[in-house]
Amino acid sequence: MRKVIFIMLLLLNPSIGFGFEIFALGTSNTNCKDAGQAFTNSLNELFAQDKINGTVINAGVDGDRPVFMLDRLKQGLLKHPNIKLVLFEPGPNEKNPRFNLGPSEEILGYLQENKIPTIFMSNRSIQPEDIEAKQFSERYGAYYYGHWARNIPGDSEYWSNRHMTAKACILWANNLFPLIKQVVKERNVN
Repeated sequence: MRKVIFIMLLLLNPSIGFGFEIFALGTSNTNCKDAGQAFTNSLNELFAQDKINGTVINAGVDGDRPVFMLDRLKQGLLKHPNIKLVLFEPGPNEKNPRFNLGPSEEILGYLQENKIPTIFMSNRSIQPEDIEAKQFSERYGAYYYGHWARNIPGDSEYWSNRHMTAKACILWANNLFPLIKQVVKERNVN
């Protein structure tokens, strides 16, 4: 009987449901190395504050490179079938543009083929010009955020040992959140 009541509540009030999931695919930046997943945790807090029924899944791996990310993405989509949006940050670990951009194109192509809205965050060491990175992402129907560390001050309050501090990760989440809300609205993600 309890199960029936719970199902009826879900049907009558979808806000009680589990909502959609966002897969944050990236490197130590996404993982917020040494900052306790502050980036994805902050996004989840922003969702709760705005009463958006979504959850951000941290799929950032320290030291990762795009060549290894497609398999992780595919596994993540299998494990979390309710993923409706991907945040893709290929990161600065792969310095060779051929091995950064090639696999990044594969990932963006795969997401486009599977009709999963994507927000792409570039890396200035691989794509120094925003216009180039924007065209790269738009070729695959992805939204372009800009460089992942855009608008993050360069001082020690925000950076430690070449990684963002918790304060920087929280700022990044706040900077990205309006674009996520825009994509959720435009693509009717729910």
